[in-house]
Amino acid sequence: MAEIENLQLKPQPRKRSGVKGAIAFLLLAGLGGMGYWQWPWIKPRLESARAAVTETSFNVLGSRSPAAEGDDDGAIDGAMAASRQGSDSGQENSSADLPRNVTDSIVVPPINSRPVPVEADESNPANGPTVSGVNEPDELLNHRRYEVANEESLVSLNPYSEIRLKPEAQEAVTQMIAQAKSENVQLGVISGFRTLADQDYLYFGLKAERGQSARTRAEVSAPPGYSEHHTGYAVDFIDEDRSETHLIESFENTPAFKWLEDNAAYYSFEMSFPKDNSSNVSYEPWHWRYVGNQESLELFYK
Repeated sequence: MAEIENLQLKPQPRKRSGVKGAIAFLLLAGLGGMGYWQWPWIKPRLESARAAVTETSFNVLGSRSPAAEGDDDGAIDGAMAASRQGSDSGQENSSADLPRNVTDSIVVPPINSRPVPVEADESNPANGPTVSGVNEPDELLNHRRYEVANEESLVSLNPYSEIRLKPEAQEAVTQMIAQAKSENVQLGVISGFRTLADQDYLYFGLKAERGQSARTRAEVSAPPGYSEHHTGYAVDFIDEDRSETHLIESFENTPAFKWLEDNAAYYSFEMSFPKDNSSNVSYEPWHWRYVGNQESLELFYK
């Protein structure tokens, strides 16, 4: 009990919060009164300072920037200034109207794509498929255009020969040679499939070497792309005993030619350019073509 009594009798310090609050109120009131009486002097100075800050910001971000005189950054500045002008005039501007980053407002010229090849004029049947955008005619100097055969579809005339033909034509020629020789006729073949490069030399190369005109050369050799030899179905026959008659009209006087006249049709071969042919190509008794399947028939009689 004595300890409790001692605690109750111990003097306590007095709180002064009320005095501090009163002093703070008086100070604020005094400052407010001074501000009220000094406002006519303070107001114009605040407005002048705010105008200076606005002008500085416009010079940094707006169209007055030196960058607007010619480089890419100037284009960006102009776009931003235009957006602000719209806002100042009361127009609504969304954030989407402003460039998202530095490159958004730079106009980059489009890169030119490759020229589109000119398609064939389907309304004109005289125009064929195009190569590099140029129409190729179906006929040139009395020769018809032929697609070059896929070389993977060709086979050699025999294991020792470089002459290649379509399989059906190769089989027929092999049988013809065997039958002719069984009759003591030395029938042979000197030419079969030709590439564009082969035909290029035979036409342009020999034309230049011999000083021939384009039409004169076309009478005996087709321009590249217009030879039956491209198909893999055409062959040039020879008489192996008469080398002096190879690829000239006198081949018609050989036993080999006589044998072809009598037997070639049995093997589905026909002469491509007989005398007085409608193509006005020189008579070629050595040049024959295979027409024994659908593909070859459509190639030569379409």
